[in-house]
Amino acid sequence: MRHDVIDAAHRRLEYLKRILDKVNGLRRDEPEGRLRISVRKGTKRMYCRMNADSKRDKYIPKGNSELAVRLAQKGFLEKTVKAINREAADLRKFVDDCDGNTFETVYCKLSAPRKEMVVPVAETDAMFAERWIRSPYVKKFFGDDSVSYTSKRGEKFRSKSEYIIAEELFSAGVPYKYECGVVLRDHTFYPDFTALNVERRKEFIWEHLGKMDDAGYAEAAVFKLNTYMAGGYYPGVNLLLTWETSRTPLDVDLVRDIIYRFLLG
Repeated sequence: MRHDVIDAAHRRLEYLKRILDKVNGLRRDEPEGRLRISVRKGTKRMYCRMNADSKRDKYIPKGNSELAVRLAQKGFLEKTVKAINREAADLRKFVDDCDGNTFETVYCKLSAPRKEMVVPVAETDAMFAERWIRSPYVKKFFGDDSVSYTSKRGEKFRSKSEYIIAEELFSAGVPYKYECGVVLRDHTFYPDFTALNVERRKEFIWEHLGKMDDAGYAEAAVFKLNTYMAGGYYPGVNLLLTWETSRTPLDVDLVRDIIYRFLLG
């Protein structure tokens, strides 16, 4: 839950920055002075106060209503900027205060002997990841005669690209399952990887589409992706995608970027 709240705070900060940039763009060529509105006996009169110390305001005739409108907009935008800056400062303080200072960190900071003597009030990220890794799953059949690439850890993969992705996941410390079965619309699919963002406790499926220049393969890939989305898996949300053709191999830098953006932190 804490990650959801902090993520929401970060999204709000990004939104505030976009709005602030927009407002600053609108504040170009603002007129001098401030608008004062006087209403007496139902009659509205507009005045321009050139500075805060001035005790005399300049009357704005009805024929110059454009100036009054611009001054009103100026005052509104000034208040908007102040409100944005206040909210952004509060959000940044909240994020900074939460960083490494939530109740979940109390157990993590205990010494090893103390950890053995107490029971945490909530499952730690490490405990969650360990339980996720150990949970059984239906795996696609992999015959001994299948062409495979074997990692130093003894894992077998059907393609060199899958082997590369697995190595990058392992190097980044991201827990994963290879070809973990998922049933969608009466079809069983075996995504190449099911990976866990430990801090967010969020699961992603990762499909590598390795023969996109093969018409039959591409057709099957489209069906698979459509079924994924119909079943609630969307690219960039909980579905990660890489692809290649015979002339365009897997981009390892892209793999690392995907891992960094979606599976870490």
